[in-house]
Amino acid sequence: MGDLDLYGPAFRTDPYAELARLRNEDWYATTAIGTAVLRYREVQTLLSMRDLRTPGADFLALQGITDGPLVDTMRGFLLNADGDAHARVRRIVNAAFTTRRVEAFRPTVAAIADGLVDDLAAREECDFVAAFAEPLAQRVLYRFVGIPEERREDLQRWTADVGLIFGFSVTDHRARIEAALRNLDLFLDGLLAERRAAPRDDLLSALVSTQDLTDVELRAMVVTLMSAGQGTVQHQLGTAMAAFLDHPDQWRLLAERPDLAAGAAEEVVRHSPSALLGVPRVAKVDVELNGLTLPAGSCVLPVTGSANRDGAVFDRPDTLDITRRRTPHLTFGGGIHYCLGAALARVELAEALPRLAQRIRDPRAAAPATWLPPTEAVYGPLTLPIGYAAR
Repeated sequence: MGDLDLYGPAFRTDPYAELARLRNEDWYATTAIGTAVLRYREVQTLLSMRDLRTPGADFLALQGITDGPLVDTMRGFLLNADGDAHARVRRIVNAAFTTRRVEAFRPTVAAIADGLVDDLAAREECDFVAAFAEPLAQRVLYRFVGIPEERREDLQRWTADVGLIFGFSVTDHRARIEAALRNLDLFLDGLLAERRAAPRDDLLSALVSTQDLTDVELRAMVVTLMSAGQGTVQHQLGTAMAAFLDHPDQWRLLAERPDLAAGAAEEVVRHSPSALLGVPRVAKVDVELNGLTLPAGSCVLPVTGSANRDGAVFDRPDTLDITRRRTPHLTFGGGIHYCLGAALARVELAEALPRLAQRIRDPRAAAPATWLPPTEAVYGPLTLPIGYAAR
């Protein structure tokens, strides 16, 4: 058993190498926050255990925040609900956020991707995050949920700040997060009133029409979708492009074989997930796992990004292979907290990646990328300058 220093230079510089080193030593490692579980079998087991819950406000308490609006907000998120309260809200949201709704929205995703790819093809160099990943994730989410795009600049700033609540540096950003929450609450109260008066064909109208969610629950759901939904897809697109830069043969293969789009989407989510550390859990009672006792109240990190590269499960785990036989990755979680937006994220990746590969040939790094630290709730490039041959 080793020690995983989440804030040390080894993990921050090359998280996958550090996780591989520790995973080869044992199935778990210690951290300052709790036990980090690193191998596939044990992570998969943890994700479905009913004796564990998501930390919610406990996660903030670990960082010294025990009361105030951040604690109230964290308790209101669906991800942090448990038992009957979670089951009730999840059932209502699932009835609106259906696979049928996502599939009906696929042509819109394709049209958004086509327009952005056209813009890229008019030049031969860009910051991939600013030019494609961020606008695609934002436009898809806003149109799917029903958020007015004319408020984009304010909302992007607020949701980016709120997203910091899910990371490991909340105390550093507390004032920013609280201010963003106040602004979002005011905005969403007005938007909910509009949808009640004049429903549209969007997710927000479907949620409002159930009349089974309170305004507090509706606000919490929309804030979750805006802060987590956009950021995860944006950074997933960024990590995907970074991975393809290191595997140019796979980019060429995807250009030649767009029928591999679904497999490519699954493979980039396995190989280079934007949710590297996964969502922490807290033991409700003493939990036994593979001979190790996790005491009640202790925190455990099911590190899905490590499990996805477990060589006992995946052949050549560090290699991106879009033809890989599908052993399920664990990026979208499991059990009652399986990712609500997984179907939409898959559609976005499957529609975007082959379009990019067919029009953006031989991409290469044009300058060093800048990355979020791997301790944040999402991991990926903030900037990713690339050059390419457009067609």
